[in-house]
Parts: sequence; structure tokens; C-alpha cells
Amino acid sequence: MNRFNPKSNMVSCLIVLSLAIAGVFFAFSAWSKTQKAENECLTCHLDVHLKEGSSSYKHTPFENGECGICHSKQEGAVREKRASKRHRMEPNILTNPGYLTEHAILLKGLISGASYDINLVFKDLPGNKVKTRVRGIVPAMVRNKARNDKKPPVISGIRVVPIEKSPFPSATIMWDTDEPSTSHIEYGLSDQYSECSSEDIAMVKHHRVNISKLKDGKDYHFQIISRDMFGNQAVSEDCLFNTAKITGTDVTEKGEPTKLAVNNVEIFMLRKRAKSSDLCLCFETTRGAIVIDVECKKVKDRCTDLSVGKELTINACRRCHPADALGLTHIVGVAAKPTTMVPDYLPTLKGNIITCVTCHFAHGGGRQYFARSDTISCETCHRE
Repeated sequence: MNRFNPKSNMVSCLIVLSLAIAGVFFAFSAWSKTQKAENECLTCHLDVHLKEGSSSYKHTPFENGECGICHSKQEGAVREKRASKRHRMEPNILTNPGYLTEHAILLKGLISGASYDINLVFKDLPGNKVKTRVRGIVPAMVRNKARNDKKPPVISGIRVVPIEKSPFPSATIMWDTDEPSTSHIEYGLSDQYSECSSEDIAMVKHHRVNISKLKDGKDYHFQIISRDMFGNQAVSEDCLFNTAKITGTDVTEKGEPTKLAVNNVEIFMLRKRAKSSDLCLCFETTRGAIVIDVECKKVKDRCTDLSVGKELTINACRRCHPADALGLTHIVGVAAKPTTMVPDYLPTLKGNIITCVTCHFAHGGGRQYFARSDTISCETCHRE
């Protein structure tokens, strides 16, 4: 029997070749999908790749570009991340071109669970500049609440200080309020107040308004109007001064010139919603200055969806690091007790639930085990 059958061998070769081509095709298809997935990841998360790719210690899946190992079930989180990427902050500076020692910045529509860094630059009249940075503001964790109690500000400490006598007298009217408020003066030769200053919308507690082109030797009536951030208005009684009898000088301009610096920062919650919040940041500077630059940068998203958050920060970790293999470690998936104070730099889920990434970076870091700090211990949160 002739075992050599060219036709049969050709068919076999074609079958083997077809299988080989199919194998290469499927392998290439799988590789393409992997590359496409990685490229899609980098499209939105290139900043993470560049920032954490240079870490001394790297998580193996992150180092190998195998994002799907941990993030295979994070489609919802990715959508939330992309949506937050489109979020833009437009800070509203509640001030005027005048050089003040109190400054208010209004931030609207902040994501409640996200973390923000606020960078500001102040400049005084001689041109000196100072930069200040408020790091890690999480609106949901702001304790101070600015509530609309329907009460107008309380006006006190009204005084009149001269500026110059010629060719026309000018004066500065100063007063204090018990809460940040606007500044406005109505004045004239009678209590009908024929003149008024422009309203300074800067929210401050220490007020000063300049009025000029006054008549020498005349009695001037004036009243003060201040509104708080909720629009509650306070109006003073009729006050009187005579341009010929104003004595004294503005003591705030005397003494050794102080170095421009920011010496006090207060953060108030104006409005809190389920997913967004409005904040007001109040700054005090050591001398009169203006705000010349404000940058509000979202530096970290906090996943507020509990089911997605657990999948990302607990379940994904436990796939490769089961609890029984970790030995003695802190429990996760539980809420911090009321007596426990978790620092702002240690992220938790909504409800203050502790996860693996509360103490460890997910992609890598400069310390072994990707620890967030060298000083994390029981006393970090348990201070009693």
C-alpha cells in the first residue's frame, strides 16, 4: 500500500497552518485588547502612572501594567473618576482692589468626599508676595458650619480717622462686626445721607471705608451698613463727625513695618449636599494685601459608594492577600468609633470605614509595604 499521499499531506499541512494562524490571531487579539485596556487606563490615569511609577517600592501588578488584576470590577469607579475629571473649580474672591488684612474665598460645588489643595498668592502695596497652601481640604470633614441664623451682624467700635486735610478733607471710617460682613457707608450734611460709598463685598470683621472730597469745618452724618454672607443686614444708628475736629492718626500705619505673612485661616461649611458642598475660606494677613492668584486643585477622589469602594479597597486586595496569610493586622471594613480620630491624610470610605488603603498606598510608595507614613501606629487614631 502506498502510504505517501500528497493530497492527504497537503490537507494536513493546511489544517496545521490554519490552526497556527488562528492561534497567532487570537494571541494578537488578546494582546491588542490588553494594550487597548492599558491605553484606556492611561488615557484617564496617566498622572497616576507618571507620579507613582517612580516609587521606590511598586505593587507588582502596577509595575507590570496589569491594571485589570485589581481593577477588573471597577467600571463604576472609573466612570465616577472620569466624571470628576471634568469637574472645574472657579473660586470666587470676595474682595475688592483694596489692600486688606482679611480675605474671603468662596468655593462652590466641591465634591464632598474629594480632597483639595488650595494655593493662594498675596501681594502687599510695596509689591512683596507671600504664598500659602491649604492642603487636604475634604468638605465632608469640615467641622465649622456657617449657619443662616437670620441675625444681622453686630456693629461695634465705630471710629473716624483722618487721612488728609487739603485740598479737600478725607477721612476713614472704621468699625468691627462679630462675623464676616460687607462694608458700606451712607453719609451727608444731614441724616438724609446724600452720598454713599460703593459697597465693599469683602467678608471681613474689621472694616474701613475711605470717604473723600469733604467740606472743611462741616458736620457730617453717616450710618454704617454691613451684610453677612447670608444677606442679613445690620444698619448702625446715625453717627456724626466734624471735619475740623477730627484728631488722631491711623494707628494701624504706625510702628515697625511687619513682614507680609498669613497668620490665620478659618474654613466654614456654607452648604452641604449629598455629593457637593460650598465652603468659605477666611484668611488674615499681617498687613494689607490683595489676592492675586487662587488655584483650587482636586488631588484625590474618595469613592463614596460603599459597595464599589469595598470592592476596590478591600476585596481587590484580599484576592492576592487573604486575611489568613497576613497574620496580625488591623481589621478592615469597619467604621471608626466616635472616640477614634482618623487623620485627614488617611482615606476612609463614607461612614469613616477603614480599608486596606487607609494605611497603605495601592500602587506603591517610598516605604516598605507601601505605608503612607513612617509614624502610623495605634496612637495615630486611638489617642485615648
